[in-house]
Amino acid sequence: MAVFLDANPFIYSRPVSPEDLIDREAELSRLMELAQVGQAARLEAPRRYGKTTLLGKLAWEAERQGLAVASVDFSAVYSVADAAARIEVAYRDLQGPARRAAGEALRALRIGLNAGPLSASTGARGNSAEKALIELLDLPARIFARTGTRTLVLFDEFQDLLSLRDGLDGLVRSRIQHHGDAASYVFAGSQTSLLRELFADRERPLYGQAQPVALGPLPQESLAAYVSGRFESAGVDVEPVLDTYLSLVDGHPQRAMLVAHHLWRELAGVSDPLAAIDRAIDEVFAELNEPFEAALQALRPAERAILVSLAVDRPSVYARQTLESLGLAKAQARRAVLGLEERGHLKAVGRGRWEFIDPLLVAWLQGTLGPGA
Repeated sequence: MAVFLDANPFIYSRPVSPEDLIDREAELSRLMELAQVGQAARLEAPRRYGKTTLLGKLAWEAERQGLAVASVDFSAVYSVADAAARIEVAYRDLQGPARRAAGEALRALRIGLNAGPLSASTGARGNSAEKALIELLDLPARIFARTGTRTLVLFDEFQDLLSLRDGLDGLVRSRIQHHGDAASYVFAGSQTSLLRELFADRERPLYGQAQPVALGPLPQESLAAYVSGRFESAGVDVEPVLDTYLSLVDGHPQRAMLVAHHLWRELAGVSDPLAAIDRAIDEVFAELNEPFEAALQALRPAERAILVSLAVDRPSVYARQTLESLGLAKAQARRAVLGLEERGHLKAVGRGRWEFIDPLLVAWLQGTLGPGA
């Protein structure tokens, strides 16, 4: 008997709502614990790993527990004035007494979206923009003085802010180090190697200022329960293809939703999951073929050689045989691996050991460039 499914519940093109967060209870609990005592945290996660969704759930929980929450996304921030404007918007979005206190502080500072140094029409440049940024960074202290409420400040894609110019991490520290009970901070980013450098390098101003919290792949049991539960609610048993599905997505949050989305589409009008999984996988790679090809072409030759070699043969990167087969010196290979990490393709899992972040990229490279392809 054919099965006709309702609206597809698997969203993969944007962050899902906090209520759809899968098995991040330990990370959420740790971040909330740090926020309550005023200890800063750095949240590390590759792109499309559910970081933004987790921050949304953290914001909801923090507000429920009486904290004010200012959430700022610095993705692709292009100037100090732009950064200041984003912070201002976040404080204008506060709730309750903290919102009123923030509004009063902004008026006292003569900072506003439509009048003052951050006017959308006139903008802010040079020293005026940096001065506004400093004043905005101090808002938690002003809010605390007026209301006694701690502010949880979420800086998403924090490394993009610091890329604007040298020394901004020093400026940020110079302000937040005086906030004491007034604020807690979460510095989040998807360029994990850069974010780690900002807080783990003894030469950087933010060294040792934040407890690390890392997002890993989703546990298979939790992912299986979430996905099968959605299908079961529509009267479909996906148990026959669940192992194939779990092996393919390997706990990657966004890739898990992408494959599940196409599997849901392929099951519409049929009753046999086995007949649908292969078609779903074909649809997934048809969608990803163009961006994967573009990503491969964007790599330097040495990076491309190592990426393909790791996917197809899984060799030791620095083994003599590997280096000779690729025509690379060890120093070249080291630079290439670090470049692949910075681009978000690889992650270090031990001394001299690396793994792919995207399991579908591995499968695509094996199917496109591997033996017998």
